[in-house]
Amino acid sequence: MKKLMLPFFLLSMSLFIAACSSDEGSTEEKETEPEATEESAKSDEMDMKTALLDYQMEIIDTVNANDSAIYAFETAKAKEEEKPSAEEIAKMKTDAEAAAKKVAEDVHALEVPAALDAKKEEIQGALDDLAKSYETRAANLSDEANAEYAESDEQFASFEEKMAAVYEEAGLTKPSFAADIVD
Repeated sequence: MKKLMLPFFLLSMSLFIAACSSDEGSTEEKETEPEATEESAKSDEMDMKTALLDYQMEIIDTVNANDSAIYAFETAKAKEEEKPSAEEIAKMKTDAEAAAKKVAEDVHALEVPAALDAKKEEIQGALDDLAKSYETRAANLSDEANAEYAESDEQFASFEEKMAAVYEEAGLTKPSFAADIVD
């Protein structure tokens, strides 16, 4: 009888050990799943922050690539001394108008990166305001030395506010595009 009990006992022990070790493995898996999820969330957050900062530079580069004629016109018409001739001012105004239209066109052509798909609507709304700002500036260029462009400035401010909200939601400091979009 003892001979029959020994194999039965060994079989039961091996089943018990196997069952306990598989429970330990599933416990370890359950413990690592939240860690993996946290790491994945942190990685996604970092990817979004990196993409936002890269996209900020892309926006700034896109605008600065063509906006120098606008600033040249504004500076020239405000000069007291060595003021350009009326013909030169007229040409500069035409160039500034073309530059503002080109900036608006280039901003409309910007594509929101896939890493920012979660915020695509907000970013696209902000870009639309930026493009409108330059379209409005092109339509309302004035020969007056101290001309104000309230509508254009409001649209630009709206662009900055919308982008600031995206940055703050991502845990970043809101940028000042106005400080970077100048020549």
